[in-house]
Amino acid sequence: MDTQAAYEELGLTPDANDVEIKATWRRLVAAWHPDRNAAPDAGRRMQRINKAYQHIRQLRDGEGEGDSPTATPAPEPESPKKTHVRKVRLTLEEAIHGCTRTLRGHFTHTCNACLGKGQGVLAKACGTCRGSGAVKKAALFGWLWSEEACVDCGGDGRQRAPCEACDGSGERAVPYRRRVRFPAGVRDGHLLSLPASRHDDREYSLELQVEIEPHPVFTLDGDGILRCEMPVNGYAWMAGRWVEVPTPDGVQQMRLNRDALIYRLRGKGFPSAPRGPRGDYMVKVLPTFPPKEDPTQEALLDQLIARSTTAAETDRSQPLAQWQRRMKRWNASKKEPEQGH
Repeated sequence: MDTQAAYEELGLTPDANDVEIKATWRRLVAAWHPDRNAAPDAGRRMQRINKAYQHIRQLRDGEGEGDSPTATPAPEPESPKKTHVRKVRLTLEEAIHGCTRTLRGHFTHTCNACLGKGQGVLAKACGTCRGSGAVKKAALFGWLWSEEACVDCGGDGRQRAPCEACDGSGERAVPYRRRVRFPAGVRDGHLLSLPASRHDDREYSLELQVEIEPHPVFTLDGDGILRCEMPVNGYAWMAGRWVEVPTPDGVQQMRLNRDALIYRLRGKGFPSAPRGPRGDYMVKVLPTFPPKEDPTQEALLDQLIARSTTAAETDRSQPLAQWQRRMKRWNASKKEPEQGH
């Protein structure tokens, strides 16, 4: 390709400056890259565009008109949308009441400038192989020489330079910050999709996978019922006393009933559905008694038994008093035949 044809291929004149040449080349590459342009001759047109640009750059470098800019390959085709998935851990209380979190992270994608290679190709010849793409290597004690591909230029004879866009890493990390409202009633394993946002000329959607942390007090069944098992003083349970019960809203008072071990607190449990009403909270009490009473407890229990027995004897309607009267009559009936005999 001659010089005039090269300028015509790019649609420029020889008096165009370096900035105009590079900008025009980038625009044409973006328009005719085969991954973006479905035209049958897109591939051949791309080859002519790159060949024309390299011809002009080599010509200008030879004339000493300044340093050669980094020749950037065709940008990677952008997908319409990329989905980034991350896990978010919530406490059980946060899942019950809903919460707001500020999430920070990075979207990572292949560098557009170098297509993930981490380096750009310059129009200058490689200094190691002087543009030949191969270097000589001595063999057989220096009597013979062989050639192998130049490591510095990859064998194509052109000089390489670290990609400035990604600092030679081949990837671009774009930070994001999103403030997210988690609705009340989200469950472990739920997926929440956030509206897409644009970063670094790309569109990203954020998908959040919810994980609920284990709780030291509450358990959530697979059917969505919130439960708690708590030991209580056996004597307080027998006496029907009030005890403190933990709930997702804080501690509240609950009266024990010696005829019941399971208690239902309505509207204090987990929401039946996201943003739905809260279900019931089931509390199971485990009455506990001292494994071995000390003398003081034995004396107090004897007093309690004696007083309750006396009270039962004075109230003839009590089952214990009725039982004692039946036992007396039965004993008396057993003794009467013996006396007659």
